Amino acid sequence: MALLEETVLVPRPATKDFAELYREHFAYVWRSARRLGVPQAEADDVVQETFLTVHRLLATYAAHGGERSWLFAILFRVVQRHHRTTRRRSGLTDGGADLDALPGSATNAPDRTAEANESVRVLEAIMDALDPEKRAVLVLAELEEKPLAEIAEILEINVNTAASRLRLAREHVEAAMARHRARDGWRSP
Repeated sequence: MALLEETVLVPRPATKDFAELYREHFAYVWRSARRLGVPQAEADDVVQETFLTVHRLLATYAAHGGERSWLFAILFRVVQRHHRTTRRRSGLTDGGADLDALPGSATNAPDRTAEANESVRVLEAIMDALDPEKRAVLVLAELEEKPLAEIAEILEINVNTAASRLRLAREHVEAAMARHRARDGWRSP
């Protein structure tokens, strides 16, 4: 009995273990890294660094905001650091942009596939022109469909700041798309 009394039980955190978290959210983190402007060739490194940070911080995770929100917040900071490092190393950009996969059938006609590829390239160029803070808000709002309050919490900013960044990002995308359509309008029949 004395042995049992000396044993100290440490409560296990209510969160999942790292391996389960990794398996469940790897694809989401990788896709989000690409959406935040990480070139495909560098996405694996950014995701690895993100999960190394997650592993280090897992014991401090508080489940109030949701796993994906917590992972995105960590990923966003890793991506910002990655972009700063990349800019310092070289002024080159990712010219071979191919965002994950294009929606639609693989049996599309070549002209439709080319149009879809061009649309993705144009959208990526427009998104690349956004500063990282506005891009993150736009990705969270439009692609992840998060409410502004949650976006503000994830990015650790004021709700009004999140709303302003989202408005400016949407205006930027709309204006750039309008310029692109006007410039390429002569090609339409």
